[in-house]
Amino acid sequence: MKKLILAVLTFLTIGIVAGCDPLIEEGPAPTAVNVGDFQSTINQVIVNGKKSNRFVCDTKSAVSVKWTDSVINYTGSHAVITMFATGNQSITVTGRNQDGSTFTKDFQVTVEEKSFPVPPEYEYLCGSNQKTWTWQEEKCFGNGGNTGTGPEWWVLNPADVTEQCKGKKLPADGLGATMTFTLKGLKIKKTTADQQVSAGTIKLDLESNKANNAERGLSALRLSGANIPCGYDFNGNLQPWPEYNIISLTPDKMVLAAREFNNKDNFWYFVFVPKK
Repeated sequence: MKKLILAVLTFLTIGIVAGCDPLIEEGPAPTAVNVGDFQSTINQVIVNGKKSNRFVCDTKSAVSVKWTDSVINYTGSHAVITMFATGNQSITVTGRNQDGSTFTKDFQVTVEEKSFPVPPEYEYLCGSNQKTWTWQEEKCFGNGGNTGTGPEWWVLNPADVTEQCKGKKLPADGLGATMTFTLKGLKIKKTTADQQVSAGTIKLDLESNKANNAERGLSALRLSGANIPCGYDFNGNLQPWPEYNIISLTPDKMVLAAREFNNKDNFWYFVFVPKK
């Protein structure tokens, strides 16, 4: 009899538990953070009394965060950023709330020295923030073989490039044409001799020296939205190149190369210097 009563009570208990739905109480949705509410700290590392290129970034705000120095993106509430250039720089943070809304904030910083090692090519190309390049005064453009370091066969000066562009009905990319590289946003702006401007973005690919299926030089420069001066294949129906092999790059000189589209052994070379 006791066993029967125990069995009945057990059955009733299971039935009561199984028949009860859990109560779920939803709290209020978190309030979206805007740029004015964003709380963060950016601490610069000081080395031997000088403001270094390393920054420790933190936030306690309840948002998804992306930090960037314009070259590398970092995600998370904590990031250690090593800047690529000296001078006045900016760290940009983008926050995303749970409702999908976003905000962006720039933090202005100053770097006195690159105490922590970074690839120097970014500062060579863009300066501390922005740098303008133009043609070398002579022997600035032409073609050559696949092992050269500059124009070899047909060698032009800037005035010659002007005539070639005019005859081929290309933009005025000869004498007086410039290109400006900006570190923030990794941008390029080409300005022709008659002040026509085109703008785009760049990728300085230090992991690969392959461009147009040719492995040459130090690295590769990839472009979108704008081209370098006279960046057209003269032996390939004037087709523009989207990328270039960086043969050499110093603060004072840059040599780019592009393989012809129809002849893998022929290259065109471009020699630029900083505009004074």
